[in-house]
Formats: sequence, structure tokens, C-alpha cells
Amino acid sequence: MQLNPSRRTRRPRAIVVLCAVIVAAAAAAALITWQVSQHQTAAPPAACGSAWTHSLNGQTQLLSADHGALTCFDAAARACKPASLHVTDFGVDTGTDYVFTIESGGPSCRVTERSNFYSANGGGSTGPVTTTTCLRVAVTGEGVSLSCAGQDVLIPAHVHAGLS
Repeated sequence: MQLNPSRRTRRPRAIVVLCAVIVAAAAAAALITWQVSQHQTAAPPAACGSAWTHSLNGQTQLLSADHGALTCFDAAARACKPASLHVTDFGVDTGTDYVFTIESGGPSCRVTERSNFYSANGGGSTGPVTTTTCLRVAVTGEGVSLSCAGQDVLIPAHVHAGLS
């Protein structure tokens, strides 16, 4: 078969459209990958230490805590001094890691909650870190009471005696 040089061959419109779709899909994938990489996937380390529970709420009962961690956080909350506590709320195969950070300064004591969901299902995964501003409601013999995004949270002053 001989080609006729005077006759222009046209590329089918479908090939041009297909190439444009491939380029657009590659650009979208690159943008999504970049956005996901910008999310923090682990909360920062905690200065006071760590504690563990099965339910973080207004009646939290801690199962265990690092030596001195609760005393450190309680004292910092009372004095509105910078400190942080890592709390793991865990179930059988999923849970959430929290870091409560007390920041001094300003007219009131600022507390920030950073949380990160994790799952052991399907090979394991973690969600992005979410940040919530909390209100320090009270510091009593029971512990530090916070209100974070409308949810009551108690960071007990002691590990629950029946659970340790």
C-alpha cells in the first residue's frame, strides 16, 4: 500500500479525546496525592505521657497511665501551664488517639484536642489528624473537665482502681 503524500490523514477525534482524558486523570490523581500528603497523620508527642481507656467522655475511666502522666496534666491544667497528654481510646480493632494540649497565655487557658482515628481492619489504616478547640470547664479532685466541640470530656486525676 502506498501513501498519498498530498492527502492529509486525520487522527480520529476519539484518540484526541482519549489523550485529553488520560492527561486530566493523571493531573487529578497528582492533585489528590498532594492534598492527602499535606494532612498530618499522627498527633504530636505528649509532654506528660500517655493514658488508655475504652471510652473517652464525661465519665472517662482510665485503664492505665504512664507514671506521673495524670499528675503532670492535672497540675498544668490547674496552673494553666503548657503541657500535653496522649490518650488512646481503643476497642478490639479500632480506636482513636488523642493529644490534649494546654497552652498558657491570653485571658483564658486554651486547650486543644488533636485526634486521629485508626483501624486494624483490612491491613490497618489511620485517618487525618483533626484539631478541635476545647474549653477548660473545671479542674477538681476527679480530674480535668473539658468541653470539646460540644462534647464533655473528663481526663481523670487517677486510674480507675477497679480497672488497673
